[in-house]
Amino acid sequence: MCDRQGMLQQSPLRGPSLNRRARWAGQSGQAMVEFIIIAPALLFVCFAIIQFVLLYQAKSTLDVAVLEAAREGAVNNGSMKAMRAGLARGLTPIYARHADADGVDAALAAAQIDASNFAVITVISPTEAAIQDFSQPRFYPDQGVTYSEIPNDSLMYRDSTTLGPGSRINIQDANLLKIHVHYCYNMYVPLASKVIYYAVNVIGSIGTMGILTHEPANQDPYGAPLNGDALCRTKLVDGIATDRWPLSLDSEAMVRMQSPLRYSAINDSPNPTGL
Repeated sequence: MCDRQGMLQQSPLRGPSLNRRARWAGQSGQAMVEFIIIAPALLFVCFAIIQFVLLYQAKSTLDVAVLEAAREGAVNNGSMKAMRAGLARGLTPIYARHADADGVDAALAAAQIDASNFAVITVISPTEAAIQDFSQPRFYPDQGVTYSEIPNDSLMYRDSTTLGPGSRINIQDANLLKIHVHYCYNMYVPLASKVIYYAVNVIGSIGTMGILTHEPANQDPYGAPLNGDALCRTKLVDGIATDRWPLSLDSEAMVRMQSPLRYSAINDSPNPTGL
């Protein structure tokens, strides 16, 4: 009898052990409920971190691409077409999905499309006043054409004290090519891209479900944005259908011209006017 009573007293199904198991089960259930509640927010934070890392990478790539575009313009008489081609080459890594020849070709093709349709290249320097001050006609016998251009030869020997009457700069500074690029980067991380797009553009009232609705609550297909970007905006129904949520990125670069700048070359590839 004594041995049986001792065994009963030591049984793990009785006394304090049973209470501990009950408390553990309750705590486990509570932790599961808390995890279910916080999991969506935690998942969104992870998505947002990934998207911001990709944005940083895109901005760094754009900075290099803009420098590439400026260099192309410097050796091609300030040609906008050449600068756009250089910009596309520099942006190619953003669109790369496969590390093979076909992947490179596809990435370059996609970059060229976006460089033409979703990038605005603005020549900051030289200004129109500087072009008017220093442009001179020059005849090219091999082409049989006369171009109006800013001389680029022997700059170190030209008078740097003479300033243009309209631009108030010298010819050396008139040979500095500075460009600004406004580029629409397409965010593609699920959910985070849409939330960031809505936040950046300060989208207005969007249905009863907020950012998760499929239809705008008003008549404006762009969601009545307060900070809308004419080039980088997208209609909400199109964004939902195509999952394209663009965000504007800007960058500048400046190089010295390595060829005479021509005003006609600056305008040989028009910028997109907006969507």
